[in-house]
Amino acid sequence: MEKCYLTDIPQDVEQYGFCKVLTVRREVISVKHILIEIFVRKSIDIENYLNNIDWSLFDYMEYITNKLMRIHHFSRTYVKDINDIVKSDRDNFFPTIALYEGLQNCIVLDFDKVVTENSFKQLYELCISRCKTIICSGNPNITTDWFIKRGYSLPYKIYSCKGKFKKIKQLIEIQKKHDYVFYVDDQIEYLQYAWIFGIQTYQYKNKKIRYFTMQHK
Repeated sequence: MEKCYLTDIPQDVEQYGFCKVLTVRREVISVKHILIEIFVRKSIDIENYLNNIDWSLFDYMEYITNKLMRIHHFSRTYVKDINDIVKSDRDNFFPTIALYEGLQNCIVLDFDKVVTENSFKQLYELCISRCKTIICSGNPNITTDWFIKRGYSLPYKIYSCKGKFKKIKQLIEIQKKHDYVFYVDDQIEYLQYAWIFGIQTYQYKNKKIRYFTMQHK
């Protein structure tokens, strides 16, 4: 029984909404891992993170509750290969985005030292072509002119925030409006905040997009 658990499920059960069921299961488990790190292992000083953005623990739990509600309201029309939903490790950026195509998703990119890197230009255009792409930065001076002058495709939206905590709050607001947010930044601090709030986190490092997690395995 253990060896067969959720293995080689026939694809024809997709007609009964099983793709959504398995995706919801996977994401509830992800939220569980976040809460275990915070409240069971106590590896994350949640109050320190929350104090910096003027949130209470009650605010955070309200957010997590609403996130769980959104997860359970994923579209019933979502269909992908069932065994990929169960077995995919989500470590690879673009394959993970493809797996969740059909849900309300977006990519969020930091600007300085991510989008501004020449080595990221091809990855940037891949982001634009594959999913709604948003710029969210603590740099308050970003305009569309930067993209136009360099021949870049324009992002869906630019959030040019003044300071890091306004940037973090904006990231949270973006997450509230989407099923999945795939977030790329070079700085660990922003990725830590994003991970705590259930955002899919990736670090741009050594010219590659690498999966980021605070989970102790």
